[in-house]
Amino acid sequence: MKPVEKMAARLLTRHKLSPPYDLNQLAEIYGTVEYIHIPFDADGITIGIGGEEKPQIIINESAPDTRKKFTLAHELGHIVIPWHTGTIVSHIDNVESNFEYKEMEAEANQFAAELLIPRAWLIGIQNSFPTFKDLVEHILNSTGASRDAAFIKIFNTIEFPVICAQIDDLGEVVNCYRSRSAPTGANLTGRNVHSENIFSTEVSEEYFDFGDRSYKAWIFKNNVVIESDPRPWREVLDQILEETNSTALRQSINAILPSQYNSRKEKTESELCSLVIRAYDGRGRFDVVVSHPLFPQYVIKRLRELIAKNKT
Repeated sequence: MKPVEKMAARLLTRHKLSPPYDLNQLAEIYGTVEYIHIPFDADGITIGIGGEEKPQIIINESAPDTRKKFTLAHELGHIVIPWHTGTIVSHIDNVESNFEYKEMEAEANQFAAELLIPRAWLIGIQNSFPTFKDLVEHILNSTGASRDAAFIKIFNTIEFPVICAQIDDLGEVVNCYRSRSAPTGANLTGRNVHSENIFSTEVSEEYFDFGDRSYKAWIFKNNVVIESDPRPWREVLDQILEETNSTALRQSINAILPSQYNSRKEKTESELCSLVIRAYDGRGRFDVVVSHPLFPQYVIKRLRELIAKNKT
């Protein structure tokens, strides 16, 4: 966590708060809050930070409710972060070019995201719902955060493998989010989720709507791989490539696995197998290779060789 996110987490701990809670009541402890129409382009203004009197927080009442809530958390960040002082006119989309101002606005945004959707709270509830939609719906209802803020925080935090794509009326992907342990979603934009079988390792799929947006989510699982083929991994890979007419992919396949291992060495063997297999999924050109029944044998054999070398 970044230092300003830790400040937000400590603030919630100090006041024994977790979602849902009254943000206005919390903000009033640190400043006076007023909702008015701001006659120029600003989401909020905080006056007198670091002075002898309570700072004054002014929120633009013309904004949507979710934006007003995020702005209030953002302004509270300016007050709590000790190196933010004076009067700050806030644009939470951070359009100004001044470097120091942009840094302060980015820090206040990070503080606000953690204050509204605390990391510890999110990790604690991530496995408590039967569907991914139910999880997202609970987060939105409990925090009052916007969809965009919620999705960014969710996918920067959750630990289970899931990809969620925003889709248009025809089923084409217009935006994509993924958790760190999920397959890549880099080539999803523009693909049609109705007509294409995109992933081969997902456990379940969900379609759902939030407001005017439609989504499709793919949920993945950890693979239990038991080594059963007595041959070296090179012979196993040779058979896979020959049977799938994929010999041109040998170099790419051999490069991805050690790269994944080197960035995740702290994981268990079982976790590494799952992460590596998913690293090949969803890329298109590797589909027939990943779907081959011997591919998990190639992965576990190659991983065990790398793990053994790392121990020596």
